Amino acid sequence: MKSPGGRLAEKITENRDLRNPCERSRIGRIGSWVGLVGNIFLTLLKLIFGLLTNSLALIADAFHSASDIFSSLVVLIGFLMAGKKADSEHPHGHGRTEYLAGLGIGLMLFGGGGAFIYSAYNRLAGEVVASPSRAAIIAVIAAIILKEFMYYFSVRLGRLIDSDTLEGDAWHHRSDSLSSGLVLVALLGSYFGLYALDAYLGIAIALYIVYTGIKILRNSSSRLLGKAPADELHEEVINCAREVEGVVDAHRLEMHDYGSWKVITIHVEVNGFLSLEEAHEIAQEVEDHVCSRFHCKTIVHLDPVEDPSLQEK
Repeated sequence: MKSPGGRLAEKITENRDLRNPCERSRIGRIGSWVGLVGNIFLTLLKLIFGLLTNSLALIADAFHSASDIFSSLVVLIGFLMAGKKADSEHPHGHGRTEYLAGLGIGLMLFGGGGAFIYSAYNRLAGEVVASPSRAAIIAVIAAIILKEFMYYFSVRLGRLIDSDTLEGDAWHHRSDSLSSGLVLVALLGSYFGLYALDAYLGIAIALYIVYTGIKILRNSSSRLLGKAPADELHEEVINCAREVEGVVDAHRLEMHDYGSWKVITIHVEVNGFLSLEEAHEIAQEVEDHVCSRFHCKTIVHLDPVEDPSLQEK
């Protein structure tokens, strides 16, 4: 059963061409704005209830949510910059700004995980003790529900448009949800004197957040360095070129990733007995066909096939 956040993400992208750079950028900005507005609301909610109930744990969690506001701003700026048109200095656009934002998100997750471990140590040392309060518990439960909605919304949206940056921001939502869960455990555990319970849970969760940050750093770095396309996409582009009449075969595909904009170079085999004009027309048709389907710039290199059986065709 899909979560409400996941269903909303699918509704937003329904019947949309997710390979279209404009559509992809628009959807990315929607995800960023949802994260930004949600984080501002949650920061205020936790801070107000934390001050009203004198809950140190909830006030500390409010500052954690405040750090997520910066994370969502980084994602939004990344998508806004990525949507800028190409210019003389950046002929392939600014799409890789999204991957730079992904690096920032990965670093923040890595740092956030370290902060979690430090916070858990402080709890074990008895420096932070939660103050039980019904109002605080209600505020924390509401925060967890909203953060889980934001997580499923962002992670599904990120996967639909293949954005590590949005997925990274989703994990910021999840880390905040887990942080609030620890606060809830602290508030409930304090009734029974179990002050160390959430600290041990926090260390385990922090290690997983650090792992997620490393994974996002690796993926974003790999794309910036020119990661090869996925096997499924590679085969899809090759088959698209083969659909053009006059193409004998296609191979040696290279794809340069600029975010929502791609530059594809492909070798196409054609009948070696064709005239230069006829071969050029096939190459142009391949470029148009691939470009229309994948919203990219396509460069075709012709390889003549000296097969006598093609001479009669």
